[in-house]
Amino acid sequence: MATPDQSDQPTTISDRFMTVLKSRRPTKAAKERRVIEDPEYIQALWRWVRALELRTIERPENLAQVLALSQRMDEIVNVAIAANAEIFEIDPRRAMSMAECARILGISKQAASQRRARGKAIMLGRVAAAGVFKFSEAKREKEAIESARVHAVTQLDEYRAKHKRAS
Repeated sequence: MATPDQSDQPTTISDRFMTVLKSRRPTKAAKERRVIEDPEYIQALWRWVRALELRTIERPENLAQVLALSQRMDEIVNVAIAANAEIFEIDPRRAMSMAECARILGISKQAASQRRARGKAIMLGRVAAAGVFKFSEAKREKEAIESARVHAVTQLDEYRAKHKRAS
């Protein structure tokens, strides 16, 4: 992360990665909205996950999209460990050490280091993709979701047609 006396240009991998993730500058209306604290935000995510589970049971064509979302959710811990490690190297007061990350997760420092390596690779891949394709992370995600949906619907239609013929 850039210190106050440095330029605002992202220098570290985690800086560049967070620049890719962040959308446009917040509007005035967005700035005036109420702040949602982390526990409240995570509780909302749990509710959304339960709702998604029910929707997927009712509509199996969502399975591929849910799998893609699940894989993305799995990456969060690795990315957070890698970003924290990088920030900790620059300023230990601003992030957790590898040992602290490992202790919070109940894993060894070696396992946390392996997750850090995977997280760094994920961040580098996304930063590189953002530079190559020149469109937002959200747009890429939307295209991946649509591709998964189309694939699932096609496969489900073929499955239903095959079972209809068999009966």
